[in-house]
Amino acid sequence: MKRLLLILLLFIGYLTHAQPLVLNDPNQTYYDFDNHLTALEVRPGQKITIDSLLQHPERYRFAPYNRVLNFQRAYWFRISLTNTTPNDIFLRVRNVYFGVLVCEAVGGTLIRQTRLGSSVSLGTGISRLNQTVVPLQVRYGQVHQIYLYIDHGGLLKSELHGALSFARQIAVEDLCYGIFYGLVLLTALYSLLMFAQLGDRSNFIYCLWVLIYGFYMAFYVGHILDWLPAWNSTLLKHAGAFGTLPFLLTVILAMSFLSLKQHALWLYRVGQGLAGLLGLSIILSILLKSWGLPYLIESQFFVFFLPPYAYTFIAAIVALYRGNKVAWYLLLGHLSLFMSILYFFIWASDLVTFTSWSFLSMHIGLAIEIICFTIGLSYKVNLLKQHQDEAIQEQLRLTKENQQLVETQNRVLEEQVEQRTAELRASQAQLIQKEKLASLGELTAGIAHEIQNPLNFVNNFSEVSAELVTELKEELARGDTDEANAIADDLKQNLQKIHHHGGRAASIVKGMLEHSRTSSGEKQPTNLNSLANEYLRLAYQGLRAKHKDFNCDLKTDFAADLGLVDGVPQDIGRVLLNLYSNAFYAVCEKQKTAPTDYRPTVSISTRQLDNAVEIRVKDNGTGIPEAIRQKIFQPFFTTKPTGEGTGLGLSLSYDIITKGHGGTMAVESREGEGTEFIIELPFSA
Repeated sequence: MKRLLLILLLFIGYLTHAQPLVLNDPNQTYYDFDNHLTALEVRPGQKITIDSLLQHPERYRFAPYNRVLNFQRAYWFRISLTNTTPNDIFLRVRNVYFGVLVCEAVGGTLIRQTRLGSSVSLGTGISRLNQTVVPLQVRYGQVHQIYLYIDHGGLLKSELHGALSFARQIAVEDLCYGIFYGLVLLTALYSLLMFAQLGDRSNFIYCLWVLIYGFYMAFYVGHILDWLPAWNSTLLKHAGAFGTLPFLLTVILAMSFLSLKQHALWLYRVGQGLAGLLGLSIILSILLKSWGLPYLIESQFFVFFLPPYAYTFIAAIVALYRGNKVAWYLLLGHLSLFMSILYFFIWASDLVTFTSWSFLSMHIGLAIEIICFTIGLSYKVNLLKQHQDEAIQEQLRLTKENQQLVETQNRVLEEQVEQRTAELRASQAQLIQKEKLASLGELTAGIAHEIQNPLNFVNNFSEVSAELVTELKEELARGDTDEANAIADDLKQNLQKIHHHGGRAASIVKGMLEHSRTSSGEKQPTNLNSLANEYLRLAYQGLRAKHKDFNCDLKTDFAADLGLVDGVPQDIGRVLLNLYSNAFYAVCEKQKTAPTDYRPTVSISTRQLDNAVEIRVKDNGTGIPEAIRQKIFQPFFTTKPTGEGTGLGLSLSYDIITKGHGGTMAVESREGEGTEFIIELPFSA
């Protein structure tokens, strides 16, 4: 029985004391040494220190490491190492999230201990981010015991290196990280440039997606904690919220990348809802952590990982089914990242053998995804450019057709404009002639009155002369030569009177004909005093012929030394006649409502300036309101009732003075008090 118990104890001791790990190759990396590990679970309330383990080893029973641990418990791990190489040995512990205490002992004596972990001081450990490396002091031929204490249960991922293998692996990893970060930055810059050039929102969202994912991976391996040490506490505190942000951008990128709003509105609505939930989760996580409250859901990785990627796969398949070829790149990219994450969890669960590439699996998968997305985005950009080129070609075709149509329309319009211009010129000539005839009509009564006087004289002297001829014959028959000579002298005077008044009538008729005919435009020296006086009397008599009871005071102030002006008499007379007619009309209208003591007055004055002659026509009539004063020289504008004016008189007068004679024409008026027109004509225009 005693022998049986001894054999049983030896067997148990064999089980609880694993064989030492012999390191005999300095170039080899020892990944899988779980068979040499033993584990001790620390029960709740129990405190086990390294000193108690070394001083009282019989109290603690280490069991073979079976990879099935309670995540809520702490554990001690132990391994014995024998170094048969002349090189130093390095212990590398990966995924240090909760803190690891590494102790090295020889023969029950502690020779070194190092606390590792991203949230605590790294002590004397050589920090390679959160992949912490500790140089061991075990030398050639020595056997050391390594104890590792984990605050919370987890899968222990560690490896042993010789100096050369360790340096080689670090160089390879640094190269991979450099390539990965370079790919991230170049892709983000390319997307940003595409966004600036094309204005496509997908490029901007993709730029954010790449940067956030690159930042997240740098945070995952610990680079961010080394680059931004001042932000360590904040980043670690909100790691859950920050880890959810890439999945939120994944949903938004899928919605924009696949144009779901146009091709699958229901999927777009689902994506909006999912993005809203993820965004709300991020906000809640930040708020609760800021208030010191736990947010348990953020620790459930699959809660945030599976729904966004499931949504992305479904959206890509639907878009692909509906003919969107860009979805191929999204589908392949997400599939590569999904497979790399799946492989990472399989490795973390110890279902596959660990290698240095296992820890880089997600970086490799993400790099492949970025490459696929970039190719897809370039394909989308090319499609967009192709559509734009087609649109431009179509626009050019339409522009050419429109140009031809415009040219045809322009030819038609030019013909119509020429036709309308000819019609307008004819109408203008008719209107001008009508205005002339209107002014001629106003002169008719005055001319009739003026021509009546010389005709009366001609008739009277003709009758008297006939009687004198009879008397002359009688006196000659009697032989009274003296009386006959006297009668002959009287007859001569009568004939002179007849000639004088006949000439006066002829000049009036000539003036009327000149006024009615089209002006030749030939300028000649003109006496403005005589012209102004003659047209004043004609205009006044014309108005009196219409209104028998109208009387008006005419005041003239003609400069005696007024020089001759080069002008067209017919045109200047037409201007004066128009101004006189307007003045008489104004005073006549005011007389209808004015008090009995109102005396209508029209004044005409001339004076010589330095290089011009000034003519002023003034009345004390109704005046011109200020609101319409700027419009009186516009064609067809008139203040007279319909049928009493064409609206062309002042317009034509203004053109005659300013354009035909190079002069100026202005108006001064006060409503209810009167109006004064001022004309300046240069001596030579």
